[in-house]
Amino acid sequence: MNVKILYLYPDFMSLYGDNANVRILTKMLEDQGFEVEIIERTITDSDISFATADFVYMGSGVESNRNLAAKHLGRFKSGLIEALEKGIPMLFTGNSYDILGKGITTPDAGFVEGLGVFNYSFKEQSEKRYTGDVILSDNTTGDKYVGFVNRAGTPDVEDDLAFDVVKVIGNVPMHKDAARKNNLLGISLIGPVILKNPVIADSFVKIICEQKGKEYQKIEYPHSVRSHDKTLKALMDSEV
Repeated sequence: MNVKILYLYPDFMSLYGDNANVRILTKMLEDQGFEVEIIERTITDSDISFATADFVYMGSGVESNRNLAAKHLGRFKSGLIEALEKGIPMLFTGNSYDILGKGITTPDAGFVEGLGVFNYSFKEQSEKRYTGDVILSDNTTGDKYVGFVNRAGTPDVEDDLAFDVVKVIGNVPMHKDAARKNNLLGISLIGPVILKNPVIADSFVKIICEQKGKEYQKIEYPHSVRSHDKTLKALMDSEV
């Protein structure tokens, strides 16, 4: 049985090794018995189709790259929204999650239109970056998520944001983070997010198995679990 991963802008939006998320998810799906096909699309493509995608991923990049990707992806907004409404699982990490909102005000007072999935907008500045290790909490499930944030802006409203910020080791002025709708998750964490947070990876695998009509097999990945638990403890024990 085939699973198609639509990987958006792998050349523009993989600044922190975000492509590891695709590799890890591919391995987990193969362990479930799927054959995985990775379809890459970038700004030189004249069409991006979401019609046959079983999973959509977009990572993080420098702001100029993200802005170019946002403008290009906006041309295919209707297809993305249709896939979102159908429940196709999607993951946007780092500053790609910014474009899911209404838009981004750049340091030169320009405005990059977002996809409008959520009501927030981001406002960026050039004097300093907001960086640090963070712990996020999903109050619905009690799950804790760990990772690093490196961004130039903050959201103007937090009504749509799904996770509380439990702790920040750094200068990140965050109280809430991450946005969810149907099976889409956008989150500020950068790099191999699903390696450090196996609950996220496992949830997507379960959704894909269900949508493909395949029985989900519980498979342990102890190195990933230990990495999460060790990082969580270290951050909880750290002084701010």
